[in-house]
This record gives sequence, C-alpha cells and structure tokens, in this order.
Amino acid sequence: MTATPDKLLALRVGTTTAGDNLKRAIEAGDVVETAEGRLQIGERGPSSIWVYVDHGPSLGCDFLMHFMFDHVYGHAAVPHGCSGCYKVKVGLRTLRELVAAWQIAKGIQCRSKWGIDLTNPFSQNVYAGYFYTAGLDGARVLYKVVREAIDADPKLGAGITMTIKRGCSEYEIEVGPSDSYQFTPEMAELESYLKARFERSTTAQNRARVLAHWIDIAYRLGDDTYLDFTEGRRRRAKTLTYAP
Repeated sequence: MTATPDKLLALRVGTTTAGDNLKRAIEAGDVVETAEGRLQIGERGPSSIWVYVDHGPSLGCDFLMHFMFDHVYGHAAVPHGCSGCYKVKVGLRTLRELVAAWQIAKGIQCRSKWGIDLTNPFSQNVYAGYFYTAGLDGARVLYKVVREAIDADPKLGAGITMTIKRGCSEYEIEVGPSDSYQFTPEMAELESYLKARFERSTTAQNRARVLAHWIDIAYRLGDDTYLDFTEGRRRRAKTLTYAP
C-alpha cells in the first residue's frame, strides 16, 4: 500500500467519498467497528435460501458486495475485486428441477450456489443456480459443460434456461451495463486496505434448515414436486372445500 488510509478513504464514489459512506454506515449500525479497529457487517436477517457447492476458494462476496458495494461505495461503483466475476445462471421451474441441478453441480469442479430466487428483486426465476467463474472465456467453457449435463438429465433437459452474466444483478441496476464498468488502481488499493480490517461472519450454514425452507416455499407456490422430498407426505393437510 503506497497511499495513507486517509487518502485512500478520500476516494470519490459518485457524489461522496468512501470515507464518508463508511462513517455513515458505522453511525447507522450497518457496519460495526470494534475497539481494535476491525470492521464487521451489522446483524442481518437469517439467510436460509441457498446451499453452496464449495468447489474452490471463497470469493469474498460478503466483503465485496455487502461491505464495499453496499456501504463503502454506496451503490455508486462496482468493486475492483468483482472485475473478473462472471456467472453461469441456471433458471429452474420446480423444486424437483432445483435439486436435480444441484446434484449435477456437485460433480462439476466450480463453485456454485442453489436455492430460492423468488425474493431476488432482480430475477424473474423462482428457483435458480449460479456458477461462479473467472472471466468471460471461462464462463463460456463452463456453460458448455453445464449445458450438456443438464440436457442429458431426464429431470431437466433442453427446456432449462441458462445465461451468462457478469457479477451481481444489483451492480447493473445501480451502476449501469456490465460492459461499461470502470475500475481503477486506487479502488484496488482501498479494497486491499479495508479487507485487512474486515471480519467475515462465521455463522455456519444449516443445510437441513435451508432444505426445509425450500419445501415450505414450494408448497406455498403450489409446486407439488416437493412431495419427492417428503416421502409423499403433504406439508399441510388440505382444508375442506364445499360446492358453491
């Protein structure tokens, strides 16, 4: 690091600076600064919609998306650390398809996540999976591998939609088209400085709780393929109905 912390935090993003954004986030409780100067994301609601296939190192999304983009950059710039991130997205229509695609992903040497996309305001899919790749060329190679595997699966097939996208959808909504993102050496230096102070949440994933959540959502959506995973037992008994 060649610049001082004060100079790094003076980096302008949009109409303000990274330091001013960070100060506001700390004052609002969205970011917590410990007595030792460590930085943590404030308490968030439970995340019970995704399961992860951990083929590969962590991508640091908590730091890049939920800390840098949400708080330090104030949604005005895409983090430098996300510059090479491309995703192969798999859109799924039923819980049966979601679980089948997740099982395929376990055999593909690429980090991915699978779950409910219904609460994602930037997606029109109910269920989805995302493979994380480095660079567009890598995404195109992986796309072919995943496409062949999905087409060959009797529970999936050619009707399953797949797309290649860059980074997170929030970035395009807030910053603009992904082919026009701007990255600077100063951003990389700032992120390196703050990453050294950042502490990631260590909350363990409870996979059984996630799967129970999937089943409950499928039931409420009228997706009876959830019965595949309850040994045919209904989530709740049907209520009586009467002739008009």
